[in-house]
Amino acid sequence: MATYHHTGLSRGGDRLKINRARAKNRKPKGIETLKSRYGLIFLSPWLVGMALFFVFPIFQSLYFSFSKLNIVESGVNTEFVGLANLKNILFVNPDYVNNLLEAVRSLFVSMPFTIIISLILALALNGRFHGRLFFRSLFFAIVIISSGPVLELFLEAAAADATEVALSDAVSFGMIDFADMLQGLNLPSTIETYLSVALDNLFMLVWQSGIQILLFIAGLQSIPDMLYEVAKVEGATKWEEFWFITLPMLLHTIFLVVIFTTVEVITLKTNPVMAQGYNQFRNLEFGVGSAMLWFYFAIAGIFIVLIMLLFQKVILKRWS
Repeated sequence: MATYHHTGLSRGGDRLKINRARAKNRKPKGIETLKSRYGLIFLSPWLVGMALFFVFPIFQSLYFSFSKLNIVESGVNTEFVGLANLKNILFVNPDYVNNLLEAVRSLFVSMPFTIIISLILALALNGRFHGRLFFRSLFFAIVIISSGPVLELFLEAAAADATEVALSDAVSFGMIDFADMLQGLNLPSTIETYLSVALDNLFMLVWQSGIQILLFIAGLQSIPDMLYEVAKVEGATKWEEFWFITLPMLLHTIFLVVIFTTVEVITLKTNPVMAQGYNQFRNLEFGVGSAMLWFYFAIAGIFIVLIMLLFQKVILKRWS
């Protein structure tokens, strides 16, 4: 009996030591762990909605681009047709290729001007002057006004569609004939056409540059003042400060602005490819419309990848 009792005590002591060792090795649940857990709980409705209303429709739309959809009494009849929709929009449809070229041209025209204009305005708004907060709020109000319902109410007196009015000569700088002004400079025809189109849409480019201005202001405020103080001690001019301090420190912000502007331009309702795709949806041609938009987004995706490679392999390497 004594031996059995002694063995039981030994086993109980061993278990107690094991439990103490496990408790010692177990990581305490700190405040960061609780924050992460609660964060996931609060994000779970958004994640579920993202999966149901974004991810699933994206893959469904991709499948529709390779299919032919017929509306029947029982619902929708989907027939897989492979690349037939792609061949139709590229070789049969007379307008898609022209609209695609027009959309690409609009991207290359609007993106450089939007970046330059927003950077200039951000440099001006980042300066120290009276009323700086008011003018910053004024430019951010552009973002609010440019939203669909507000813009439609704002331009309702024009008795036309808001997006069409915003691009019309009556609202933009149609009162100034930039073509005649550029002809006197004897520029090459390609450059003259490029500048003429960009200047004609100057009002709309400024109208759409609210977010870009805010991004550039945030980037400018992240630059340490010590760099400019050292540059002044060394006798650097404002132009040299811009090229050797401001611009290199804004490279990542410029990259973000380029990506944001690209996505914004290719998804505008006034984009001819987007308008043609939506028109196909209204005509119940869901397969053809999906093929149009997916092919366009594939080209835009390739363009964004090329920008990323150029930024990482060339620009960052050179400035570093």
